[in-house]
Amino acid sequence: MAKKQANTAQQTEQTAAPKKGAVAAVRKITVASVYGKVKVADIPEDEEIALCRMAGVASGVKSGESQYGEWEILLGEFAATNSQTGEIFAGGACAVPGAMGEVILSQLKTALMEDAASKLKFSVDIFAKVSPRDPNKYEYIVRPVLAPDVKNEAMSLLEWSGDTAE
Repeated sequence: MAKKQANTAQQTEQTAAPKKGAVAAVRKITVASVYGKVKVADIPEDEEIALCRMAGVASGVKSGESQYGEWEILLGEFAATNSQTGEIFAGGACAVPGAMGEVILSQLKTALMEDAASKLKFSVDIFAKVSPRDPNKYEYIVRPVLAPDVKNEAMSLLEWSGDTAE
């Protein structure tokens, strides 16, 4: 009986494994939805582990409040890759952690105040390391792959056509 259960578990794992190149749709792109739970025990001492790459075109911000406090999330078109498995995810909302997330949100909100049609393109790699303040916790390290780029699509078209006054 135990052997039969083991075979069934292997079949379930094989069935559940994503196909190479397949994109999984998720409601929101977060480290948890792309990588899963980060465990301090999995992070080598004095090193960092690659969790995921997030990229997208943000066109709005949604805010709210939960039992953990106030939150803000980017709205638009986003994709992410799990750095360990290569799995690809896509979603209409994205939460970039840490200070880089705050910078991206701030740049987009500023641009939207000037022009409601503004969009912000970004791509970041996200890592985790053991916190130097508490060895039982971890911290995110977020490194830009591309610098956040705020664009108004109409202005982009003018630039592309060579029709801007400089």
